[in-house]
Amino acid sequence: MTQQPIRTGIIGYGLSGRVFHAPFVHNLPEFELTAVSSRQSESVLERYPTVTVVPDASLLIQHPGLDLIIITAPNALHFPLAEAALRAGKDVLLEKPSVTSLNEIEHLARLAQDLGRLLTVYQNRRYDGDFQHLKALVESGEMGALKHLSSRFDRFRPQPQNRWREQPGPASGIFWDLGPHLLDQALYLLGTPESLTASLKILRTGGQTPDWFEVMLHYPNCQLTLGSTPYEAGPMQRFNARFENGSWQCWGLDPQEEALRAGQMPWHAGYPDAGQAQTAHRYLPAEQETRVTDGPTLPRDYCEAGQYGDYFTELATAITARTEPPVTLSNACALIYTLELAERSSFEGKQLAWEYPVSTTGYCSPPTE
Repeated sequence: MTQQPIRTGIIGYGLSGRVFHAPFVHNLPEFELTAVSSRQSESVLERYPTVTVVPDASLLIQHPGLDLIIITAPNALHFPLAEAALRAGKDVLLEKPSVTSLNEIEHLARLAQDLGRLLTVYQNRRYDGDFQHLKALVESGEMGALKHLSSRFDRFRPQPQNRWREQPGPASGIFWDLGPHLLDQALYLLGTPESLTASLKILRTGGQTPDWFEVMLHYPNCQLTLGSTPYEAGPMQRFNARFENGSWQCWGLDPQEEALRAGQMPWHAGYPDAGQAQTAHRYLPAEQETRVTDGPTLPRDYCEAGQYGDYFTELATAITARTEPPVTLSNACALIYTLELAERSSFEGKQLAWEYPVSTTGYCSPPTE
């Protein structure tokens, strides 16, 4: 029996919906891009002429022919839209950050379980080629144990931008924009820490929300330092991983985002070669070898560009087989808890233990991954 495609609707056609979701839903045979909620109907139909475009989210949620709803609206709207979609009998994929508080994600987790619906979060940076290579290095042990990792997402944006992400409000600012990427990767790589220390600041003149942050995650035998600045005008060192037997460093971003922004779709030849390739080096002690180079561009047989489509392929399996999605509810709860804990650490100016609170819903407990 042929499996019918998962009929999918997307709420929002801004950067997230246009670049990170619609191309993969359209490209993969497991899905059908059925409807989009957007006021940019011409833009949607120019690329996807057979899609139904509706003017607001409520109409899309009540669409009778949808199995999955992807929510890419502003962060503060994620919770009410997800709750409405779950109650309408739809599976739900939330763009990161999933919601604005731990209470909200726990409520949605319980609701999804009670209704027998799938609820998950889009964490595409797990599918960056650089992170996948780093994870393979850690798991293989070929360079010994990881002792200190620096993971950064820097930009040169010295002027605040007039967009909802930088306006005051719950879960706004650069920390809630880029922090979910860095923290999710850290938790996925090493599990939950014993404690953390964080500092969040507004450095840009006229800024209204934190635009600079550094978070230290403290593990028994390893330290992780995560951060972002809007004042990096030079090359961004994405990772600096120090192992017992050497170091691995990587510069730049996985080329997929740049390629997608430039209009190179997953079905185009060469994807994602429209994006700039990363560079990486492996450094070994002098008595072994001065330097082994993983570059200057990462060769495809060693650390190729990642594939965001893999997330959607795994999601399709979870929906059709009713199994765990690639980002579990436990993952989602742990990340929101960590984001809130980092804010509290910065406000109180001290190191705080990572101790997942007793759930008010009785659902979530610390993840075991």
